[in-house]
This record gives sequence, C-alpha cells and structure tokens, in this order.
Amino acid sequence: MRRYEIDSIRSIALLLLIFYHIIISFIPETIAIGFIVTKEKDNLIDFLLILSQALNIWRMPILFFVGGMALSFSSKKRSNKELINERLKRIMLPLTFCSFFIVPFGYLISANYYNSKFSYLPLPAYLWFLNSIFYYSLLLLPVIYLKKRNAKIFKVIDKLLINKFMILFLFSLPLILIAGIFNPKDYSNFVNFPLLPFLPVGDFNAHGFFVGLICFIIGYLFVSTGDVFWNSVKNLKFITLFLAVILFLQRLIFYQFPAWEGGSVSYSLQVSNILTAFESVCWMVSFTGLASSFLSKKNPILTYITAAVFPIYIFHMPVQFLISSLVYPTSLAPILKFITVFSLTISVCIILYEVVKRLQGFRIVFGLKP
Repeated sequence: MRRYEIDSIRSIALLLLIFYHIIISFIPETIAIGFIVTKEKDNLIDFLLILSQALNIWRMPILFFVGGMALSFSSKKRSNKELINERLKRIMLPLTFCSFFIVPFGYLISANYYNSKFSYLPLPAYLWFLNSIFYYSLLLLPVIYLKKRNAKIFKVIDKLLINKFMILFLFSLPLILIAGIFNPKDYSNFVNFPLLPFLPVGDFNAHGFFVGLICFIIGYLFVSTGDVFWNSVKNLKFITLFLAVILFLQRLIFYQFPAWEGGSVSYSLQVSNILTAFESVCWMVSFTGLASSFLSKKNPILTYITAAVFPIYIFHMPVQFLISSLVYPTSLAPILKFITVFSLTISVCIILYEVVKRLQGFRIVFGLKP
C-alpha cells in the first residue's frame, strides 16, 4: 500500500529548500557560493531569516530520512541488482546530466551579474544530496539482503516502537553522539559529497555524512514496521513540536543571538551541537507525524506535486538566479522582492516541468519515469 504521507513529506521538504535558498539570498555572505544577493532587508525579511534557523538544522536530514523510507518500499519488490539499476536510472543519471547541463547555467548567470569570469565546471552543487542517497543505498544492501532472508531479526524494532517515546530515543541518541564526537563548527552544514558523480573531488564532511546515513537507516528501519511507526509519530507530533519550539527559542536566545552580536555565549559549542541534534530530531518527528495525520490521503494536488517537485527543484537554482538578477536591482521593498522571486521561480519551474514531462525519451534525465 502506498503511503501518501511520504510523498507529502518529500514534496514539502523540497519546496522548503527552495524557500530557504531564496531567503538566504538576503545574506550578503552567500555571494561566496555564487548566490545573487541583495543587501536590503526589512523587519519581515529579518523575521524570515530568524525562522529559517529553525528549518536549517533539519532541511537536509528529513530528505535522507524520507529517502530511507522510499528505499524500504522499493526494496520490497526488487532484488538488490534491480534496486541498484533503479537507483542508477532515477538518481545518478539525473545527477550526472544536470551536473553537466543544468547547474552550470546558474553560475553563468551569477558570473554575468557580477561581471566576473565564468569557468565551466560540472558539479552537483545544490543536488549534492542525490550522490549521498545513492551511496547510502549501496551501504544498506547487506541490511536489505538480511531482512529478506530473516525478517524475524527485525521484529524487535516493531516491539520497541509500540512505545512512542522509543522513536524519539532511538532516533536522537545516535545523532546526539555524532554531534558530540565530531562537534562541527556549523551544525547545519550537511554537505558531504561535494563531488562530480563517481569522481571524488573536495573535502569530506564526516559529521554531515554520518547524520545523513543515520537518518537514512532510521527511515528505512522505522517505516518497515508499518502502522506501528505511523501511529507512534501521530501520537508524538505535538509533544515533539513543543520540544522543538522550546529548544529553538533557547538556541536563539542563549547561543545564536549572543554569537551574532559578537558576545560570549551561554554554553559551549559542543553543548549547542548536542541540543541542536535533539532539536533536529524533534522537528523531523513532528513534521512526519503532522504529515501522517493530515496529508495521508490521495488527492489531485498531491499527485501533481509528487511528480513535479523533483524537476522543479532541479530547475529552481538557475531560474532563481535569473529572476533575482532582474528583481533585486529594482526599488521594490525587500519583502516584495522575496515574494516576487519566490513566486516567479516556482511558476517558471512549473512551466519547465510541463515542457520536459512531454519529452518522451528525455524525461528520465530529470528524474521522471520514462
């Protein structure tokens, strides 16, 4: 049985990433990674930037979490060999094609806007997480094989998750340990494969790699329990939402606000990372529970978004850069610039999706079924 809440989580997560990428274009420092930015801000933009700090710590982990769920469903009807072939076609083929022919357009637009030299370099950039999902899938092949051969071994997870609080414990404990061990300077930097497909280039981010891997494994194992998992997250959703909000507010007040102002913070970076890891899990569990409670039914809008959201995400960065280059130099108020860039980016990407989905034999390079 198809779980439509998984489609909802994935679609909303990718749309939130587009929102995040546009809101950080109001931070001048993002010029360093090629963004077209505006230095103008107002109170509403400042408020959105602060709110984005809540999203920032789980925007990527939730994609790995739901990626593990998707792998669980895919592996039920495929052998490991078939699963690898499916992952190559649906993940690595679009990643490779877009790294060469879509992503560079964004940097060409950026170079033209800043009158800087453009050097063609095919890189995944904002699509880097696809590389991670593919390699995580390979790492889980022995687990998938073992589960098919002896499913009884995994029944202990079913029994554990009957207690809803075990979800919170089993999910948060490994991420807390990873945060404490690696103690990253920037918890929200999850990029761990800044590479060309199949070609290792760039630094390896151990913290980001293990956060993604743990979320992927947990997504795979938890969703395998079926209704046990979904009922538990439904029962937990408001508890974890309350915890997430409280942890976010304390992070702002006692750690981030003092750090932004150049003053001393109330506790160490390691304590901050540990609390942030737990906060991240609370957001993800709450988001999953809310989706299961209110977005688990098939409807025409969800059906459309499920198919469209990946191509929309693929196109969004070059489109965002192009629209930003036209809108940001104008005299519009900052909040109107944000609304204009966001709405036009989504609209243009939908039009591009409508075009590519009609290109038989070419759809697959944009993550669509042939």
